[in-house]
Parts: sequence; C-alpha cells; structure tokens
Amino acid sequence: MNHDGYIQQLEEKIQILQTLNEKLLQENEDLKNRLHYYENPHTPPSENTLKKQEKESLQPDPLPKKRGAPNGHKGATRPKKQPEEFKDVINQKCEKCGSENIQKQEKSVEKVIEDLQPPPKPKIIQYKLWEVKCLDCGHQSLSKDRDCPQKGNFGIFLIVYITMLKFHLRGVLRKIQDFLLFNDDFEISVKGIQDVLLRVGDSCKNEYYRKLEKIRSAKWRHIDETCVKINGVKWWLWIFRTNDNETLVVIRKSRGKKVLEEILGKDHQGPDIVDGWPSYDWISILQRCWAHLLREVDDVIEVSENGKKLSEEIHACFKSLKEFLARDPSMDERTTKKEEFEKELENIVAKYADCKELKKPLTYLKNGFGRWYTCILYPGMELTNNLGEQAMREHVIMRKIIGCFRSEKGAENYQYIASLLATWRLQGKNGFEELERLLRQELCLS
Repeated sequence: MNHDGYIQQLEEKIQILQTLNEKLLQENEDLKNRLHYYENPHTPPSENTLKKQEKESLQPDPLPKKRGAPNGHKGATRPKKQPEEFKDVINQKCEKCGSENIQKQEKSVEKVIEDLQPPPKPKIIQYKLWEVKCLDCGHQSLSKDRDCPQKGNFGIFLIVYITMLKFHLRGVLRKIQDFLLFNDDFEISVKGIQDVLLRVGDSCKNEYYRKLEKIRSAKWRHIDETCVKINGVKWWLWIFRTNDNETLVVIRKSRGKKVLEEILGKDHQGPDIVDGWPSYDWISILQRCWAHLLREVDDVIEVSENGKKLSEEIHACFKSLKEFLARDPSMDERTTKKEEFEKELENIVAKYADCKELKKPLTYLKNGFGRWYTCILYPGMELTNNLGEQAMREHVIMRKIIGCFRSEKGAENYQYIASLLATWRLQGKNGFEELERLLRQELCLS
C-alpha cells in the first residue's frame, strides 16, 4: 500500500471513531439526564441506592459483624402472662403404635400460649327507636342509642373495622371485600365499602375543620407537598404538621401559594419549616430545611475541589448550629448568634461566587438568606423539615398501592379521614378508640 492510500485509510478510521465518539457522548448525556430524575439533591438519602452502592464499592470489605444484639442491649422478649384457663393434655393413643393402653406418668411439661378467639360473626340487632315528648316544653324527638347509627344498616364496630382495614392496613377495596367474606363471614360489595368510607369521611368533617383552626394558631408548622393523581390528572397532596403533631392533609389542584392562603389565612406570617419551593416565599417567617441544603452541597463534592470545600464548610455551619442550640442559650445569646451565623454564611457564598460550577448550590443558599437560622429565635423548632416528610410517607405508600384516586369526592374524603388518623397516631392515641368515639357522637347521638 502506498503512502497516500495509508493516509486515506487512517483518515477514514478517524472519521468512524469521531462519529462513534459523538454517538457515545450523546448517549452518555441522555443516560445522565434520565438518572438525574432519580438521583438528585432532592432525593432522600434512603432512596439514593446507586450512590450508596458506589460508595460501598470504593470501601474495603468490612470484617463480618457479630450476629445478634450488642452487649448491654435490653432484651425484647415479651413477659409471660398469667393463664386464665388451664387444660390437661393427655394422649389417648400411643403415637408410635396406636395402642390405647396408655398410662399417665408423673412427668409433665407446662406451656403457656397466647391466642386470639375466632373472629366474631355478624350480629343482627333490631332497635325500636321510640318517639318521646317533653311534657315541659312540648318538644318531640326520636330516641337515640349510642350503638345505633341514624343512617345506614351497619353498626359502629363494623364501620371502624372497615375503615381501619382501608387506612391502617392500607387495603384496597376488593381485598377488603374478600377479607370480610372469608374471615368474618360478612358479605358486602365494593360499592358498599365505598359508601361506608364516604359516611366516615362526612363524620370527620367537623373535626377536620376544628383541626384547621389548630393548624393556624400553632407555634409553627412543618409544610410539605407531593403529587397525586385523580383520574390520571396531576393534583397535589399537602401536609401541615404543627409543633404538637396536629396534622392536616389537603388535596388540591394547585401547588401554589393560593393553597397556603386558603389553609393558613391571607394574613399569615409564620413561622413555618419548609423546603425551597418558591410558593413558600409568600410566608414572611420561614425556617429553610437544612437537610435539603446539605444534599445540595453534597451533590457538587465530585464536581471540583471547591465543591468539596463548600460542602465541608456548610456541614461545619450545620454542626455549629446544632451545638449552639444544644446549650439552650438565652434569647439575647440567640439573637446575637443568629447575626453571626448569617454573616458567616454570606461570606462563604461570596468566597465561592466566581466558581461557575457551583452556581446551583450557591443560588440555593442565597435564595434562603435570612431563613436558614430562624430556628434560633424559636426554642424547640427543628432545623429540618424531616417531621413534615415523615408525615408524608404514609400517603406516598398509599399512592403507590392505589395508583390514583378515582374521583374528586374520593380524594376529598381521604383527606378528612387521613388527617384525623395521622394526628391520633403521632400524638400516641389509639386510632381505633378515637374513631369509635367520634363515630358514636356523629352518627348515633348527634
């Protein structure tokens, strides 16, 4: 092959390689964009499985840990309870040969077990509600019984049972239908279950709106939102959780400030603990979530050396803030320290202002100026919105199970019941007892 032919062959190879390289670069960029949807600063650490795997792969294999609880761990064995029934068990036949020539020996083994009674079967009760007349004022009324709802054919215990299968055990309607049939010998249609839940939702409305007033008058609130779908259309589920765990679930079409104005009132000032969603800027007094900020700066650790330094400095600020609050300082100390902390944060942002690769986290920091250290002035306030996100988890799980709400009425009903059950759970109350008490009042005695 002559020299010119060899040069031409090399040029053709270079052209092929350049085309292949451009294709691979574009494919790599597309994959990065798709991955960023799942792995980004707004993804909770528990969900960052790929980053976690990469981090673990870079570390040496750890020595195998000793199995079992650590030394000093308090055991979790349930204490044995005193038996209420005694039963002698004596075989009537030899278990080896089948002979009935059996003699009881002196030796025995005692075994105490706990068990449940078989599920009760439906109980049919007929109430005769007599009309009565007051001989003093002449008022006539129909007698009421705490066990007899004024509407519908199902009793209080059954209504609570169905509601808790749906909300406490996250059952879907057809599974609840099967469970009631096979476990309780109770036959009901899916429509019947839905009607029961709508009746419960109506009963929860008054308490729901009383809770709304408690949300507005609380010391502070954790607020968060996530998308849900109603018949395939995107709506938004909002969480409002107060300092004493009053919780309100709100489902609206909007993710904007109109929802905040509706729930909190147009003259609302705060304080509230939130993430960086722009709609919250309408609120005057905010505590921005440090967990979100730390994830933002951690996302640029591998971008550059300056990104690593920025992350380290913000983490140091967070540590200093926690250590300061742990001392339970006086209000004068808190006011002075807040100004110092805020000035320090402004200096950090100015220090890295020329680093173009850090524009996103620096902008995130600047947008929150004046709102990263609000918690200092409110003793007991959290530094993060983790409590809001914890209250949101139950609804995210329910969303994964049901896919979407089938009607706006169903979504509206969900928020009434879910708000009360969430509040009772977070306040350490028995949801079964509280719901039973509320339904007796609303359905039977009102």
